[in-house]
Amino acid sequence: MPARSTPAKKYQRLAPSERRESLIAAALDCLSRLGPQAAGVREICDRAGVSPGLLRHYFNGKDELIVEAYRTLTREYHGSLRGVLTGPAESAEQRLRCFFDAYFSSQVTGEERAGTYIAFWTLGRTDPTIQRIQRSAYRNLRKLLAPVLNELAVDRGVQIDAEQVATSLVALLDGFWLDMCVDPKRFSRAKTSAACWNWLETFLRGSRSL
Repeated sequence: MPARSTPAKKYQRLAPSERRESLIAAALDCLSRLGPQAAGVREICDRAGVSPGLLRHYFNGKDELIVEAYRTLTREYHGSLRGVLTGPAESAEQRLRCFFDAYFSSQVTGEERAGTYIAFWTLGRTDPTIQRIQRSAYRNLRKLLAPVLNELAVDRGVQIDAEQVATSLVALLDGFWLDMCVDPKRFSRAKTSAACWNWLETFLRGSRSL
Protein backbone atom coordinates (compact mmCIF):
# COMPACT_ATOMS: atom_id res chain seq x y z
CA MET A 1 0.00 0.00 0.00
CA PRO A 2 1.44 3.44 -0.87
CA ALA A 3 2.93 5.39 2.00
CA ARG A 4 0.85 8.24 3.36
CA SER A 5 1.86 11.79 2.52
CA THR A 6 3.47 13.91 5.22
CA PRO A 7 0.85 15.64 7.40
CA ALA A 8 0.26 19.33 6.80
CA LYS A 9 2.58 21.90 8.37
CA LYS A 10 1.30 24.39 10.88
CA TYR A 11 -0.94 27.16 9.64
CA GLN A 12 -1.22 25.73 6.14
CA ARG A 13 -4.62 26.48 4.64
CA LEU A 14 -6.46 23.32 3.69
CA ALA A 15 -9.95 22.47 2.54
CA PRO A 16 -12.12 20.80 5.22
CA SER A 17 -11.75 17.38 3.59
CA GLU A 18 -7.98 17.80 3.39
CA ARG A 19 -7.81 18.93 7.01
CA ARG A 20 -9.79 15.88 8.05
CA GLU A 21 -7.38 13.64 6.13
CA SER A 22 -4.42 15.38 7.73
CA LEU A 23 -5.81 14.62 11.19
CA ILE A 24 -6.28 10.96 10.25
CA ALA A 25 -2.72 10.78 8.89
CA ALA A 26 -1.42 12.47 12.04
CA ALA A 27 -3.28 10.02 14.27
CA LEU A 28 -1.79 7.05 12.41
CA ASP A 29 1.67 8.57 12.62
CA CYS A 30 1.40 9.26 16.37
CA LEU A 31 0.01 5.81 17.10
CA SER A 32 2.95 4.27 15.26
CA ARG A 33 5.64 6.40 16.94
CA LEU A 34 4.19 6.93 20.41
CA GLY A 35 1.76 4.08 21.01
CA PRO A 36 -1.92 4.37 21.95
CA GLN A 37 -1.34 5.73 25.46
CA ALA A 38 1.01 8.56 24.53
CA ALA A 39 -0.75 9.57 21.31
CA GLY A 40 -2.90 12.26 22.86
CA VAL A 41 -4.96 15.05 21.33
CA ARG A 42 -2.16 17.59 21.63
CA GLU A 43 0.41 15.31 20.00
CA ILE A 44 -1.94 14.45 17.12
CA CYS A 45 -2.95 18.08 16.56
CA ASP A 46 0.65 19.27 16.68
CA ARG A 47 1.49 16.70 14.01
CA ALA A 48 -1.46 17.79 11.89
CA GLY A 49 -0.64 21.48 12.36
CA VAL A 50 -3.91 22.49 14.03
CA SER A 51 -4.93 23.70 17.46
CA PRO A 52 -6.28 21.00 19.80
CA GLY A 53 -9.68 22.66 19.85
CA LEU A 54 -10.06 22.27 16.10
CA LEU A 55 -10.16 18.48 16.32
CA ARG A 56 -13.76 18.61 17.55
CA HIS A 57 -14.72 20.54 14.45
CA TYR A 58 -14.11 17.35 12.45
CA PHE A 59 -14.55 14.54 15.01
CA ASN A 60 -16.41 14.03 18.28
CA GLY A 61 -13.15 13.72 20.15
CA LYS A 62 -10.02 11.59 19.97
CA ASP A 63 -11.83 8.25 20.19
CA GLU A 64 -13.85 8.90 17.05
CA LEU A 65 -10.72 10.07 15.23
CA ILE A 66 -8.86 6.88 16.17
CA VAL A 67 -11.76 4.71 14.99
CA GLU A 68 -11.95 6.55 11.68
CA ALA A 69 -8.18 6.27 11.27
CA TYR A 70 -8.46 2.49 11.69
CA ARG A 71 -11.34 2.30 9.23
CA THR A 72 -9.29 4.28 6.73
CA LEU A 73 -6.23 2.08 7.21
CA THR A 74 -8.11 -1.19 6.75
CA ARG A 75 -10.15 0.16 3.82
CA GLU A 76 -7.03 1.27 1.92
CA TYR A 77 -5.09 -1.89 2.77
CA HIS A 78 -7.83 -4.30 1.75
CA GLY A 79 -8.52 -2.21 -1.32
CA SER A 80 -4.94 -2.72 -2.45
CA LEU A 81 -5.15 -6.48 -1.76
CA ARG A 82 -8.45 -6.71 -3.61
CA GLY A 83 -6.78 -5.07 -6.57
CA VAL A 84 -4.12 -7.77 -6.56
CA LEU A 85 -6.55 -10.68 -6.24
CA THR A 86 -8.87 -9.36 -8.94
CA GLY A 87 -6.12 -7.85 -11.08
CA PRO A 88 -4.97 -8.56 -14.62
CA ALA A 89 -2.93 -11.68 -13.84
CA GLU A 90 -4.42 -14.50 -15.87
CA SER A 91 -4.22 -17.44 -13.48
CA ALA A 92 -5.24 -17.91 -9.86
CA GLU A 93 -1.67 -18.99 -9.10
CA GLN A 94 -0.24 -15.75 -10.46
CA ARG A 95 -2.72 -13.66 -8.49
CA LEU A 96 -2.01 -15.51 -5.26
CA ARG A 97 1.74 -15.22 -5.72
CA CYS A 98 1.30 -11.47 -6.25
CA PHE A 99 -0.92 -11.36 -3.18
CA PHE A 100 1.77 -12.94 -1.00
CA ASP A 101 4.33 -10.45 -2.28
CA ALA A 102 1.96 -7.55 -1.54
CA TYR A 103 1.12 -8.87 1.92
CA PHE A 104 4.79 -8.87 2.91
CA SER A 105 5.86 -5.75 1.03
CA SER A 106 8.07 -3.22 2.79
CA GLN A 107 5.16 -0.75 2.89
CA VAL A 108 3.19 -3.22 5.02
CA THR A 109 5.86 -4.89 7.16
CA GLY A 110 8.01 -1.79 7.69
CA GLU A 111 8.56 -0.43 11.20
CA GLU A 112 6.11 2.45 10.78
CA ARG A 113 3.20 0.30 9.62
CA ALA A 114 3.95 -2.43 12.16
CA GLY A 115 3.82 0.12 14.97
CA THR A 116 0.44 1.34 13.76
CA TYR A 117 -1.11 -2.13 13.67
CA ILE A 118 0.34 -3.09 17.04
CA ALA A 119 -1.24 0.06 18.49
CA PHE A 120 -4.64 -0.91 17.08
CA TRP A 121 -4.29 -4.48 18.33
CA THR A 122 -3.63 -3.06 21.79
CA LEU A 123 -6.68 -0.81 21.56
CA GLY A 124 -8.76 -3.73 20.30
CA ARG A 125 -8.35 -5.56 23.60
CA THR A 126 -10.68 -3.08 25.32
CA ASP A 127 -12.43 -1.06 22.59
CA PRO A 128 -15.50 -2.86 21.18
CA THR A 129 -15.65 -0.64 18.08
CA ILE A 130 -12.05 -1.44 17.17
CA GLN A 131 -12.83 -5.11 17.81
CA ARG A 132 -15.74 -4.99 15.36
CA ILE A 133 -13.57 -3.38 12.69
CA GLN A 134 -10.90 -6.02 13.25
CA ARG A 135 -13.39 -8.86 12.92
CA SER A 136 -14.88 -7.30 9.81
CA ALA A 137 -11.42 -6.83 8.28
CA TYR A 138 -10.48 -10.48 8.81
CA ARG A 139 -13.84 -11.64 7.49
CA ASN A 140 -13.45 -9.49 4.37
CA LEU A 141 -9.93 -10.80 3.78
CA ARG A 142 -11.14 -14.39 3.95
CA LYS A 143 -13.95 -13.55 1.52
CA LEU A 144 -11.43 -12.03 -0.86
CA LEU A 145 -9.22 -15.11 -0.75
CA ALA A 146 -11.84 -17.86 -0.93
CA PRO A 147 -12.89 -17.47 -4.62
CA VAL A 148 -9.28 -17.35 -5.82
CA LEU A 149 -8.37 -20.38 -3.70
CA ASN A 150 -11.34 -22.26 -5.11
CA GLU A 151 -10.30 -21.29 -8.64
CA LEU A 152 -6.79 -22.57 -7.96
CA ALA A 153 -8.18 -25.85 -6.63
CA VAL A 154 -10.25 -26.32 -9.77
CA ASP A 155 -7.16 -25.61 -11.90
CA ARG A 156 -5.33 -28.35 -9.97
CA GLY A 157 -8.25 -30.76 -10.17
CA VAL A 158 -8.83 -31.01 -6.42
CA GLN A 159 -11.70 -30.30 -4.08
CA ILE A 160 -11.34 -27.99 -1.06
CA ASP A 161 -13.37 -26.06 1.45
CA ALA A 162 -12.19 -22.66 0.22
CA GLU A 163 -13.41 -20.73 3.26
CA GLN A 164 -11.64 -23.08 5.65
CA VAL A 165 -8.43 -22.89 3.64
CA ALA A 166 -8.71 -19.08 3.59
CA THR A 167 -9.05 -19.06 7.40
CA SER A 168 -5.93 -21.20 7.82
CA LEU A 169 -4.00 -19.18 5.26
CA VAL A 170 -4.80 -15.86 6.94
CA ALA A 171 -3.56 -17.27 10.26
CA LEU A 172 -0.32 -18.36 8.57
CA LEU A 173 0.09 -14.98 6.88
CA ASP A 174 -0.41 -13.09 10.11
CA GLY A 175 2.03 -15.32 11.96
CA PHE A 176 4.75 -14.63 9.43
CA TRP A 177 3.81 -10.95 9.28
CA LEU A 178 4.15 -10.51 13.04
CA ASP A 179 7.41 -12.44 13.10
CA MET A 180 8.85 -10.19 10.40
CA CYS A 181 7.78 -7.10 12.32
CA VAL A 182 9.40 -8.35 15.53
CA ASP A 183 12.63 -9.39 13.80
CA PRO A 184 12.92 -8.18 10.17
CA LYS A 185 16.17 -10.15 9.72
CA ARG A 186 14.64 -13.51 10.62
CA PHE A 187 12.96 -14.04 7.25
CA SER A 188 13.38 -12.31 3.92
CA ARG A 189 10.19 -11.18 2.19
CA ALA A 190 10.93 -13.46 -0.75
CA LYS A 191 11.42 -16.52 1.47
CA THR A 192 8.29 -15.71 3.45
CA SER A 193 6.17 -15.44 0.30
CA ALA A 194 7.68 -18.70 -0.95
CA ALA A 195 6.92 -20.44 2.36
CA CYS A 196 3.25 -19.43 2.14
CA TRP A 197 3.04 -20.69 -1.42
CA ASN A 198 4.75 -23.97 -0.46
CA TRP A 199 2.22 -24.46 2.34
CA LEU A 200 -0.62 -23.96 -0.10
CA GLU A 201 0.92 -26.33 -2.64
CA THR A 202 1.37 -29.00 0.03
CA PHE A 203 -2.24 -28.61 1.11
CA LEU A 204 -3.51 -28.93 -2.45
CA ARG A 205 -1.44 -32.04 -3.11
CA GLY A 206 -3.07 -33.70 -0.12
CA SER A 207 -6.62 -32.74 -1.15
CA ARG A 208 -9.18 -35.03 -2.72
CA SER A 209 -9.35 -35.11 -6.51
CA LEU A 210 -12.44 -33.83 -8.28
